[in-house]
Amino acid sequence: MQQSDMLNNFPTIGVTGITGSGTSTVSAILEERGGYVIEADKLAHDTMGKKEPAYAEIVNHFGKDILNANCEINRRALGKKVFGDKEEMARLEKIIHPAVVEKTRKIIENLADNEEFTFAVIDAPLLIESGMNTLCDSIWLITAPDELRIQRVTARDGIDENAVRRRLQSRKGDTHLREHANITIENDGSAIALRSKIEVALKAMSLNRHGWRDMEVLEL
Repeated sequence: MQQSDMLNNFPTIGVTGITGSGTSTVSAILEERGGYVIEADKLAHDTMGKKEPAYAEIVNHFGKDILNANCEINRRALGKKVFGDKEEMARLEKIIHPAVVEKTRKIIENLADNEEFTFAVIDAPLLIESGMNTLCDSIWLITAPDELRIQRVTARDGIDENAVRRRLQSRKGDTHLREHANITIENDGSAIALRSKIEVALKAMSLNRHGWRDMEVLEL
């Protein structure tokens, strides 16, 4: 896959969406099509490791009760403190986002001479909020009705509906994210329908003569 006017030396797609929208599924399909997937959540988790600079700052602010028996940060315990509390969520993001962006940038730079993959995929629910969108040549927003998102997350994470609703309320909605996307995919149907929409999007990108960033907004 080729494109002009890249932000990086390696073409990069940013995939974002509110929890339960299906960003991981979309990223997995893009991986099949030659993409190298960078999971921002995994990088964020790595950033909170005991040997990372962010560890002490997180523990000092949120308290030692977020630690497990091995003194590692328990993400579920931390999540209970930040989901539904916009100020605390903002504080956590301010600590970890810069490190995640820098780790992502280095990964993309190292892919420049890689012949196994044809483009990078940043799978990041907080792509816009973290500033990682500045690393992307194309931004894909994956959407779905809230009730479907709730069904997916309760089944995936084993938490109750109220907890999922708090997660949804802690994020800016699709309207905010849509402003930054040049491709929007509604993931409200079957797996076959989703795959078909992804193929349409990739085809449109491959045919665009002016570079991914300059292509017209596509909603599928």
